[in-house]
Amino acid sequence: MRYNRHDYFRYSFDPHLPATFRIQLTNEEKKLSNEGLCEILDISTGGVKFFTLFDLPVRSEKLALQLEFKIHEYPFEVLGNVAWKTTLDQGFQYGFDFNEGQQVEEIIIEELKHYARLMKEKQ
Repeated sequence: MRYNRHDYFRYSFDPHLPATFRIQLTNEEKKLSNEGLCEILDISTGGVKFFTLFDLPVRSEKLALQLEFKIHEYPFEVLGNVAWKTTLDQGFQYGFDFNEGQQVEEIIIEELKHYARLMKEKQ
């Protein structure tokens, strides 16, 4: 098997991490929709996999999502796009790619270190 240097490591949350999202409409005012609830299943420095009850458009050029969550202490507000969607019996699962240039990689790694330490202590 070949190593792909663009593959990101993934950290799975158990229990899932609560989060919210908003649809950002493309116009001069950059309006945001109301919040929708979701749960982050796993995260990498390039994006997340999340679950929600909402049916969102995949790869729409007319909107972007703003995902809001907290791993340990830092409140993330990350823009990106839905890369894929899987329909489940009780909702939808999505792959969400962070937009480039947001420089959240190092913060995510540091937050995951703290979070993993806390989860280990709880065991």
